Amino acid sequence: MSTIEIIKTIIGSSIGTTILFSIVMLISKTWIVERVKLSLQKEHSEFTEELQWESKVREQAEKVAEYISLVRNLKENSKEDDYIKANRLSWELAMWLPEDIYKEMVNAIIDPSADTNILSVIISVRKLLLQEKAGNLSQDNVAHHAPGIGKK
Repeated sequence: MSTIEIIKTIIGSSIGTTILFSIVMLISKTWIVERVKLSLQKEHSEFTEELQWESKVREQAEKVAEYISLVRNLKENSKEDDYIKANRLSWELAMWLPEDIYKEMVNAIIDPSADTNILSVIISVRKLLLQEKAGNLSQDNVAHHAPGIGKK
């Protein structure tokens, strides 16, 4: 074998190795980029889902608060629209609140006690909606306003 043939073989082998190495690098790069894209898509999807859930939580919490506030202020001479709205909200809440919380809410309105009252319902709904994020808030920590409430 002549020197020229040896050089051609070495150069050919080097070019082949370089091409093979380049292909492996390209495949690796593509694989890594796709994995990063999938990871980011998953994170984005989870973030979007969490935002949607938080929006739904706020919406449901608003309905509970609106209903309780409305019902507590109903009087014999209240407008018929107030009664219609109270019934609509009550029925909506009956459809999604768990049975025990809905019953607690109704009992808190009809026959409030130290254990079952509007604030205990607020805490129960908070725990339902926020789950592990609900923390340790108790009915003693919830602000409640009424005429003369601060007087001793």
